[in-house]
Amino acid sequence: MIEKAAASMQIEQPQKVQNDPSVIDTTERAPSKKNLLFSVHVITFLIGFSILAVVIYRIGYKSLLDSVANVGWGFLLIVGLNLTRHMLRAATLYIAVAPDVRTFKYRSAVAARFGGEAMTIFSFTGPFLGDATKAVLLKKNLTLTEGASAIIIDNILYYVTVILMVLSGIGLLLMTYGSSGSGESQILTGIVVVAIILFASISLSIIFSITPLTHLVDFLERRRLAPGFVLRKRSNIHDVENNVFQFYHKRPRDFFTIFVISLSVHAISVTEVFFALKFLGNQSTVTNAFIIESLTKVINAAFSFIPGTIGVYEGGNGLILKTLGYTTMVGVALALVRRGAILVATSIGLTILIWRTAARGAKHLAKPREQ
Repeated sequence: MIEKAAASMQIEQPQKVQNDPSVIDTTERAPSKKNLLFSVHVITFLIGFSILAVVIYRIGYKSLLDSVANVGWGFLLIVGLNLTRHMLRAATLYIAVAPDVRTFKYRSAVAARFGGEAMTIFSFTGPFLGDATKAVLLKKNLTLTEGASAIIIDNILYYVTVILMVLSGIGLLLMTYGSSGSGESQILTGIVVVAIILFASISLSIIFSITPLTHLVDFLERRRLAPGFVLRKRSNIHDVENNVFQFYHKRPRDFFTIFVISLSVHAISVTEVFFALKFLGNQSTVTNAFIIESLTKVINAAFSFIPGTIGVYEGGNGLILKTLGYTTMVGVALALVRRGAILVATSIGLTILIWRTAARGAKHLAKPREQ
């Protein structure tokens, strides 16, 4: 009798575990989440690729290729300018690291910059995964808190200069060309309003050392709405925010150095547009190049969820240049030339990621195994 009961328990127990929802969550939740992220990635990429295919089909790929071919050896200059921008952004990341923990070489910041940007291009999460990759690549030299602080400082100051450039570009557009209709005026007004709000928010946070995320976590905790994993990271969030928003007060010289270098990065981007238009055989002015680059940044920010902003980058450039009196084909050709330079930088980033992964795997294999 006892043996029969024991046998029945052994048979029923696996069925009970199999139907237990907690077990199902732990075994299936992670794969399903990964599948969802992968699906979103594929869908957003296909959307962007479809947009690109439609744009090229309407323009005509033969005429587009003929236009791009006019660039010739000038493409090397475009690549050089693009790589220079990355080197300068690596310098601002390097400077953003606190001097007392900046014990690594500048080349490590360069590797983190290229590797992170490669992940940004291929992920629908855009800068989020890219910045996480930079932090991981710097992990050998910095703690995650220190690395995250430097990356956020670099990004905030860069985006402040982006906002200033966008506002300047829109002002220059209206002064030079005016507004072509109420629809365009409403779009430009919306961009200006959002840009001013962002600029004011960032500026106030920097000047008064506000820690918005920490205050938000505390607010949710008082109402018992904060997730447990967020509460466990509250001290880390607070440390990062302190490092970021006190940067201006503690290291004003480094603050303005990064700010000036970030402005020079935009100047190089404008130069890249200026020469690319010339190489394509079109009239090019500094004013037009500035307007094109400033509005391109708006498109990149608005559609950053599409991997590499494929399709919308090319289509957006076509619309921008059409507004300035060029043809749509010139805009798309300009985007493709610059896309080629971006792919060169991306290939460097992928090489770095593969090399780091291989090196880490080799070290793991070289470790003596425990008997």
